[in-house]
Amino acid sequence: MLPFLTDHHLEWKEKARALAENVVRPIAREYDEAQEYPTEVKDALAKEGFMGLWISPDYGGSGSGLLTLCVCVEELSRACGGIGVAYAVNALGSFPIIVAGTEDQKKRYLPGIATGETLTAFGLSEKFAGSDAGSIRSTAVKNGDEYIINGEKKWTTNGGVAHLYSVFAVTDPE
Repeated sequence: MLPFLTDHHLEWKEKARALAENVVRPIAREYDEAQEYPTEVKDALAKEGFMGLWISPDYGGSGSGLLTLCVCVEELSRACGGIGVAYAVNALGSFPIIVAGTEDQKKRYLPGIATGETLTAFGLSEKFAGSDAGSIRSTAVKNGDEYIINGEKKWTTNGGVAHLYSVFAVTDPE
């Protein structure tokens, strides 16, 4: 076993492994073939407390940290890579709020993400830039208190089911 994993990490790893084997693996092929979002898996993850592992208890999460998230993603991905990615991207889509959001934004969005009620999507990749953030062409122009985004994204993971989107765009081309 990896020496840097604590008992807490290992407990979550085992919980994730059990959920992956009992819930994910039996239905993984069905969801892959249908190319549908696995809502029943998301619901099971939410029920067991997985949806807010990386979110501070101040906003309804468990505050277990990113390493705990990573070991859970690893276990889910062993049963189905697509489901592991969908779960990981829900965390990834919340990071801009966690890192740079206002207190109001954190209070408004993070509790719903922590319970699984709010899903996030992550929009970075573009046709001509791939996932190179420095080469993206989408723009965001400030218009009063809002931004108007123009551009095209490709492979916006969780895009068809998300309630909240983290979208990369250029605000200052210089």
